[in-house]
Amino acid sequence: MPELLSETTRHAISKISPKSVKETCAILKWAGFDPIPDKGGAIHSEGATFIRSAHASVTVRKTFAACDFSDPDVVARALKFAARAARLYATTKDADQSWLVRLDHALTDDGYGLDAPGDPLAAVTHFAALADSALPDAAAIRQELARLERALPDDTGAQIGRAKNLIEATAKAVLTLTGETVNDNDDVPVLVAKASQALGVHVTQAAGPQLAQVKRVLGRLHPLTHDVAELRNRAGDGHGVTGVAAVDAAVGRLAVRSAIAWCAFMLEVAMSGKPAGR
Repeated sequence: MPELLSETTRHAISKISPKSVKETCAILKWAGFDPIPDKGGAIHSEGATFIRSAHASVTVRKTFAACDFSDPDVVARALKFAARAARLYATTKDADQSWLVRLDHALTDDGYGLDAPGDPLAAVTHFAALADSALPDAAAIRQELARLERALPDDTGAQIGRAKNLIEATAKAVLTLTGETVNDNDDVPVLVAKASQALGVHVTQAAGPQLAQVKRVLGRLHPLTHDVAELRNRAGDGHGVTGVAAVDAAVGRLAVRSAIAWCAFMLEVAMSGKPAGR
């Protein structure tokens, strides 16, 4: 099968890896790889011997060389590594911005992007920034997002479970933000309904010049949160579930996107200070 991520892209990813071999290995492991650390070594040239220090970029290339890039899961791990490495690289004082541009171009040529539309990891990153802007204390949501990141792209059950937890954390954050009482015994559908009512975006509160259209959108968006919660009970981690039903990885990613769609909508409405459609 043809490779799904070109050698050009893989080389560009290696060039924006952290300088520290240890840190690079940690991110590779987080992304789902078994790192092959570069240990440096002696180089013999024209009768002289030079000692080459270990390089993080070589660590990435060695690790990638041991992988099958015709496998979509391997590509997903590489993109996960690239997204985090690129964010770290961009903050370093001596970052060569041209490598970020080259990486972006190489990914585009391969049909990907660091912030590709529909990419759950990119959605997580964007939602984290939104939560920080909308909430005085986004710690609970940040915690769930970190757990969700760890579940991508391999653990479908954990993705579904974390998606449900993110909905719950966001609903509670909205209730706190609006001065409403949070009852820890409320289940997700109740929390979603209360949070929606607190922001004036419950389907029964829809208003504005596009009333019919807004009601239809809200009428489809809110039930998604219930479906994610029910899916978690059947196929997610948690509740001591045994004999968990097999669920395709795409369904896990869909649960993540659905959860983030609702959560982002709620925080955007909270920031705007007015109900949707008005």
